Amino acid sequence: MFRSNRTPARARLHADIKRLLSTLMQRDIADPRLFGVCITRVEPWHGDHAVRIWVHKPDEGDTDVCIDRLNHLSVHFAHKLRRTMPKRHLPNLLFCWDQSIEDGADMIRLLHSIGPDYS
Repeated sequence: MFRSNRTPARARLHADIKRLLSTLMQRDIADPRLFGVCITRVEPWHGDHAVRIWVHKPDEGDTDVCIDRLNHLSVHFAHKLRRTMPKRHLPNLLFCWDQSIEDGADMIRLLHSIGPDYS
């Protein structure tokens, strides 16, 4: 019997993490290098033990510094989430850069360079 890895309760938890983290990132981060970072998706990683938080920043800059700073701040975010969410155990947070947005923009530029018939 096939059991889905994406239960409604887990999907709700990931949606709550995304919503609360977005608020915390806007409110609590004073680092100008992290201004404008947005969360694109939240996915389970290693079962229930961790979640990958995929982020993107419109003016790319140095993605490694951005991810390092966010992973450094993940302890602060986890503490705030534990105080806010009524869960006994919350997964660890791991921030990753979402390359798919740049890949999509590159594809659109490629289609525009081919000609107007393909865009």
